Amino acid sequence: MKYKILIADDETEIRDVLHLYLDQAGFEVAEAADGLETLSLLEKETPDLLLLDIMMPKLDGWSVLRQIRQSSEVPIIMLTARGEEQDELFGFELGVDEYIAKPFSPKILVARVEACLLYTSDAADDSLRV
Repeated sequence: MKYKILIADDETEIRDVLHLYLDQAGFEVAEAADGLETLSLLEKETPDLLLLDIMMPKLDGWSVLRQIRQSSEVPIIMLTARGEEQDELFGFELGVDEYIAKPFSPKILVARVEACLLYTSDAADDSLRV
């Protein structure tokens, strides 16, 4: 089974680089350039993991995150230029699974995606055990 990753970031260059690295790692990749497009795509199909930027047009990542967490536990990794401790803590309070500050290594990001998917799929399996 191929995991599907949704990249939600307004920076085309970041989406392109992440798409390339995730594709090379064997993931299926979808992209959204703003918060409203992200929510629209999520209505049609649930990815296995969401890479979510905070500072996006039309609807910021915090608002997208709040709406998603009302109905979904999809793993979310925040990607952001906002690397302050309070921003990171706020992200975890809202329910992100991982927080990565820009700039970042695409190879490390792919490793974190793989680790997050492994952890969340193991957690899901554990919850089904009696």
